[in-house]
Amino acid sequence: MCGISLAINVKNIPVTQEQIKAMNDKVSHRGPDDEGFYFGSHFALGHRRLSILDLSPAGHQPMQWKHWWITFNGEVYNYIELREELKTLGHCFRSGTDTEVIVAAYEQWGTAAFSRFNGMWAFAIYDSKKSEIVCCRDHFGIKPLYFTRSGSWFLAGSEIKQFTVFPDFKPVLNKEAAVNFLVSGLLNYSDRTFFEGVYELRPGHYLRYDLSSHEVQVHAWYDLDKASVGIKDPFEPATQRTRELFLDSVRLRMRSDVPVGSCLSGGIDSSSMVSVIHSEKMANESFATVTSCYEDKRYDEQKFSDEVSRKTGFRSLKVYPDLNCLWDEGHFDKMLYHQDQPFSTASHYSEFNVFRKARENGIIVMLDGQGSDEFLCGYGEFFILRVREMLRRFQWLRAWRLIKAKAAHRGISPLAEARSFFRTAYYFGMVRTAKKLLGRSEYPWISDEWKAIAKEAVVQFDGKDIREQSLAEISHSSIPYQLHSEDRNSMMFSIESRLPFLDPRLVEYGIGLPSSFKIREGYTKYILREAIGELPESIRHRKDKMGFVAPDVPWIMQNKELVRKELEDAIANTGIFSDELLTRWDNFISGRSGYEPIYFRTMALNRFLKIFKMQLS
Repeated sequence: MCGISLAINVKNIPVTQEQIKAMNDKVSHRGPDDEGFYFGSHFALGHRRLSILDLSPAGHQPMQWKHWWITFNGEVYNYIELREELKTLGHCFRSGTDTEVIVAAYEQWGTAAFSRFNGMWAFAIYDSKKSEIVCCRDHFGIKPLYFTRSGSWFLAGSEIKQFTVFPDFKPVLNKEAAVNFLVSGLLNYSDRTFFEGVYELRPGHYLRYDLSSHEVQVHAWYDLDKASVGIKDPFEPATQRTRELFLDSVRLRMRSDVPVGSCLSGGIDSSSMVSVIHSEKMANESFATVTSCYEDKRYDEQKFSDEVSRKTGFRSLKVYPDLNCLWDEGHFDKMLYHQDQPFSTASHYSEFNVFRKARENGIIVMLDGQGSDEFLCGYGEFFILRVREMLRRFQWLRAWRLIKAKAAHRGISPLAEARSFFRTAYYFGMVRTAKKLLGRSEYPWISDEWKAIAKEAVVQFDGKDIREQSLAEISHSSIPYQLHSEDRNSMMFSIESRLPFLDPRLVEYGIGLPSSFKIREGYTKYILREAIGELPESIRHRKDKMGFVAPDVPWIMQNKELVRKELEDAIANTGIFSDELLTRWDNFISGRSGYEPIYFRTMALNRFLKIFKMQLS
């Protein structure tokens, strides 16, 4: 895992080493093991290396392959298989790296090579014969890549902060991104970032830069909707196929020349990973897991993670995040700086502490369970969509049985579960529509200027059925911001994070499965529960979902003076918020109303603006 830099002078003036090194220095945490540069006539490539495969100097980047040069961040897990195929086609290799395989594959197949890679990546390849640079990003955007035009420069890199080393670059807030974050917590939903004029190369896309004309073209090389066809397999063969794909994905992602471990929350996903690593003998006694724990049992999953640890015998490391340190020790600002954007909840601090604990214990590669909820229907909205699907098909008895089964898991009456369904599926939407018709503001806590911005800029990604919802969450509303957070929290500690559930073969197969395979007998992710026979029964039949969580509300209640001061500062100095924000805050503190996420989001955005000295216009 690494950091990459690209600087092109559009006036055809040579790039200095000081300029490209300054970009590299901003992401030294991504690659503490080595540094390299390549200089063209009016451009430069930079690289910071975190050594994972072939730790020798043969892995130095930027790397030359004939008339190509590459700077690469990520891993192509099936590089061994691709290397053998390329050898039969006449290619010879000097190192044991996947970097060489990428360029050889690009020579052999051009941009068609991208669809052959199974992994996570962002890279830039310079072709001296064509005088062009091609930048590419993986299927789902696990590894980041940003670009901007600023004055005399076209710049690209792993993190936006790299651009701030150029005097021409002025950080200006993108109001569209900010308002969507404030009203609904949306992050990374499009190619727009919080920095006006800075764009994210979207997942499954590549960028072609003509060094002669300075023309830029962006193309899609991957389409998940087209790639995920309907699966006709019966349930039992589909369960076996799901298991096979998952096992192979985990096996590929265990390839490493440095110590490997895993996050372990005690949920189905991370427990599945750790369980199959043990049962399939993919790791030795050095393998360890890291779990985020809290004394408040509402936010703690130790009893489940402990079961997995007892069953597998792997070394169990635990960390107990203290939210007071989030503020008192400057971790809040540090995280905002590394994220290059605000975040919605303190749950990111749990993730931060897990990766810090891993690095303290010498673990360089960590597996994590992100991704399955979005295509195997792990979230509550998928259950709602499944019942609505049944009702539209007049399968009323089946819908009632599903509601009854879920009610039994939750220990409530079927009527209570049915009322909960109708409130979520219909009533809340009707209330929102009524407010709009009556002219009531949905966002009374923002200023009139920003209400006008919200009216034009707020977006929603709600699918009409389970397939559409999965595609929306993977492409826009869920996976992109989770991957962004995972990348920054892991790379802050020079750790490579790998995500077996986001193997494209598994995602495509999972999306194509019938919804009845994924939601059944009152359970979500039913097929995964059946496919992983190694799971402890208490985890297989878990009804509640937790993941990386943190006690936001108790911490806010304990620090209400600090929070109010931040809200007052945001109102006074940004022009974004109205005095209604404080009124609602006072009502919350006095017990007259419930907690609203806008309080944490306001603090995060306000601190973010200060850290990057962001201009509001």
